[in-house]
Amino acid sequence: MRNKLNANFGEVKLVHTIKDKKEFYVVDFTERTKSARSVEVLETPDIDPLTINNPDKLSITTSIFKPQSLVHENNKEIKQCECVMYLTTNTSSTWVLFIEIKDCKPSNASVYHKDVKEKIITNVGFFREKGIIPSDKKVYAVVSFPRKGKTNFHNHLIKSPEQKHFRDLHKIMIKGTNEITIKNDRTIL
Repeated sequence: MRNKLNANFGEVKLVHTIKDKKEFYVVDFTERTKSARSVEVLETPDIDPLTINNPDKLSITTSIFKPQSLVHENNKEIKQCECVMYLTTNTSSTWVLFIEIKDCKPSNASVYHKDVKEKIITNVGFFREKGIIPSDKKVYAVVSFPRKGKTNFHNHLIKSPEQKHFRDLHKIMIKGTNEITIKNDRTIL
């Protein structure tokens, strides 16, 4: 998948990080550092993170999008999520995870609910249009609000009928949480 990403977007627009630890973190520093730092994959978080539990120590690649990475042929930039995560040795049947992080004050989180879901749909659709992932592939998406005290705020982000809509219409298994577990090469909890 890394080769497809580089071919479609250009290596200079992506940062690839590989981790095979039992636990690691995705952190978005953009807001707190006024863009001096952006999204990073760390073994020890500096600020509130999205925690990735990886009990089997699978080799996982995270491809972080730099600004203006996702651009249509008409030079129109689309709103992009922070990154996409996948097994380093992925196949058409292994999982793909899109990650959107909103490092905002907890009281402001609900303002972004609609925007983050639209961003996920757009990014997954863009990857399908470009042939990076098959059009019928079910993918995972995580929306993280790291400053929220709760680890799981899924029911506040997406209601049951909308969750079914995401799964059936867009083939996206979306979850609102600050912690996920990589169960195996096909399943994320």
